[in-house]
Amino acid sequence: MVDLALRIKERALPHIGADREYSYISAGGDTARAVDEAAQEALSSWLEGIDHPPSVLSEESGLIEGEGRGLILVDPVDGSSNADRGIPFACISIAYTPSRSLKDLEKAVILDLFRGDLYHAIRGKGAFKNGRRMKVRRFRGTPVIYAPCRQDDPIAKHKLGFDHIARRDLGSVALGLALVAEGKIDALIDLRGDLRIVDLAAGLLLVKESGGVVLVNRHEISGLGREYSVMAGSREILGRIKDAGLMEL
Repeated sequence: MVDLALRIKERALPHIGADREYSYISAGGDTARAVDEAAQEALSSWLEGIDHPPSVLSEESGLIEGEGRGLILVDPVDGSSNADRGIPFACISIAYTPSRSLKDLEKAVILDLFRGDLYHAIRGKGAFKNGRRMKVRRFRGTPVIYAPCRQDDPIAKHKLGFDHIARRDLGSVALGLALVAEGKIDALIDLRGDLRIVDLAAGLLLVKESGGVVLVNRHEISGLGREYSVMAGSREILGRIKDAGLMEL
């Protein structure tokens, strides 16, 4: 999967900052951009070179049934609006499961398109950034939480028992989860039920293998519908979230 991520990056890089949108919509329901199209071309080329490829669920093309075992979940460019405009927060997100369930995730790769940082995880063997093992942050001080805002915002209302919370919404949930796994961000919370499975899969395994806790509202993988909510971070932070009664995932 690292090879696939590097191929996608190579094809996508010339289109970073191109600011070029197309008139068609991706399988995931987003506006297609030149950087997305280039990334998907790299994925398609990689699949053509494999005998008995596994099934692939891609944000750009939807489900491609394969002859091999398992399912690869790919967001060729997560944060493509950022990448299209040259805003340095976007990544390639790839995960593998032998089944159609998040409970069985075995491998994950996230590649930062701008910085080149490579995150990967293998079930039961840990999570790594550029070859160095990662751990979620031991909570202290003011929590930094990746949490998209909503009109009826439960996080702003409850504050999780803290006087202050530093909030971020940077435009790539996959890369946000990688930062949670790395210990840069204390937690990622998105309770809108508006996330796709390809946004989450790789990052969830990274957080779990970094010693964090992950809660999702469903585990089955059925397609690209926006139907997932997630909470991920250290056990202490997620305990505060649950105590605040925001959501029982």
